[in-house]
Order: sequence, then C-alpha cells, then structure tokens
Amino acid sequence: MTLNQAIELLYSLNVGVTPLAEGTPHERPHKPVLLLAVFDLLDLGHATTDRIPWSQELRDLFSSRFLVVRKHNDKNSPDLPFRYLAGDGIWEAIEGDGITPVRREIRVSDMGHVFGRFKSGFEVVAVDFENRNRLRDAIISRYFPWAADSLRSVSLIPSTESNKTPTISDGPPDSGRSPAFRRSIIEIYDHQCAACGLRIRLPVGNDISFIDAAHLIPFAVSRNDHPTNGLALCKNHHWAMDRNLIAPSPDFRWMASPILDGRRSNGERELSELSGKALLLPKDQAFLPDTAGLNWRLERLLAPEF
Repeated sequence: MTLNQAIELLYSLNVGVTPLAEGTPHERPHKPVLLLAVFDLLDLGHATTDRIPWSQELRDLFSSRFLVVRKHNDKNSPDLPFRYLAGDGIWEAIEGDGITPVRREIRVSDMGHVFGRFKSGFEVVAVDFENRNRLRDAIISRYFPWAADSLRSVSLIPSTESNKTPTISDGPPDSGRSPAFRRSIIEIYDHQCAACGLRIRLPVGNDISFIDAAHLIPFAVSRNDHPTNGLALCKNHHWAMDRNLIAPSPDFRWMASPILDGRRSNGERELSELSGKALLLPKDQAFLPDTAGLNWRLERLLAPEF
C-alpha cells in the first residue's frame, strides 16, 4: 500500500450519518477521531502499528479531540470505533492473546487486555512519522476542516516534532486526496451533474466519467475536502463555475453572470437559461452544499474576474 492509497481509504471510511431526529444530519466523527488519537499514541512511542493498546491514554487522546468536533448528541465513546473500525479493512481489534479478533462489546475494564493493529499494508505506511503527519492532515481536511486549527492545537505530545506537521500541499499535487475527493463526491451525487442532470455511469471497474468533483471554495484556499464543500458537475458546468459565469446560491438555485448574452452563442444562452433552476442535490442531507461555500461562489459571480 502506498501513502496515496492509504489517504484514499481514509477518505472513504464508513463513518455513518446521524438520523434527522438527532438534529441536522452529519457524519459521525468517531472513527476519524480514533485514528487521530492512535497516530498521536504512535508519535509518543507508546504503541506500535501492530500493537495499539486499549488504554486510558488512548481514551484521553480521543476525548481531547472528540470534544472539539462533536455535534448535537454525539457521544464520547471511543470503544465503538476501536471495535468497528475493523469494517474498513485497515484495522482489527484483537484479544490479549494477539490472535483472537474481538467480537464483543469493549469496556473500560478491558484496558490492558485488548489491542488494535493496522493491517492490509496500512501498518507499513503508518509506521513512518512523516506519513502519519500526511495521514493526519488528510483526516482533518476530509472530516473536520472547520476545526483544523483547534485540532492541531490540541496535543498531549511534549516533543517539538509535533510543531513540524507539513501541509498536504507540500507533496505532489494529488497526494491521494484529489482522486479520493472526486470519488466521494461522484458517489454522493450518484454520478449526476448538479446543474444539467447529465449522468454517465460506466460498468463497475471502469473509472472513466464525464462528471467532475468541483470544490465550492478551492482546496488551496480552504483546505476543505468535506463533501459539503463540493458539487458534482459535468465538465462544461465545472468550467463555467470556475470562471464565475455561473454560481450556486444559498437557496440551492443556480445564478448566471449578467455578462452572458444568449444572442452571441448557444453556449451562452444555455448558461443564461440555467439561472433560477434548482441544484440537483444529494439525497443525504448530511452532504448538502455548505452555505459558506455557496456564498463564496455567489460573491465571485457578482464581481466576475477575467
């Protein structure tokens, strides 16, 4: 497994979404927070990638971050992701014998008797300090971009190395996160353009698609890869939005720039006629476009830059 592949897996964790009855639906934070805590435990030298103890120290590391990102009725329960992260293929919880998988509820009394470990090649990536920094950055960008500064300031690590975390943009342009963001957005929007409804989905195993994943606020500006900062757009409407010719508004309707003149070309007419039409939104309300991103785009439509 490469670092890029590990980042793609982190972007697609099966985190689950809270029900509407618990307030505005949102992704559950438990698995990403547990991974942040585990990375810190590894940085401290109090665990290895093949033996991560279920301990009070891990629970404290988890809690310090969980309290920063929790929403509504989220419960501070690190025992749940410690066990259920196994469903994502990179982790397993094992009994003290180092062999038997945990298939029961984990309790506080299990401290010192239950361990976790990375597997499937993830352990090879996570063993390196710099890789963990990149993985940590990826988790924050994907799941908690609004709390990035707070999460980075919460640290139980005394070493000065904790202040040397590189940004994910320090590496190659994609660094695993761009294809991962694209995949998550396309799946959330079911391969359909949020402007025109174009939907092309080729057979399983073929990654070719006419649909792009477009950031509302560019990643270079926001460092935000959460799906609420994205839209699925066909290449034509992605191009038009990035050039401030069209923009999604906070009322989930498209707006067209007044500089467009349908008399000049069919292309301009089609973009102009998009104005006032509803965005084609994802079914899951937890991934509706964020108001801040919609406003960011709309403000630039009103003052287009050429």
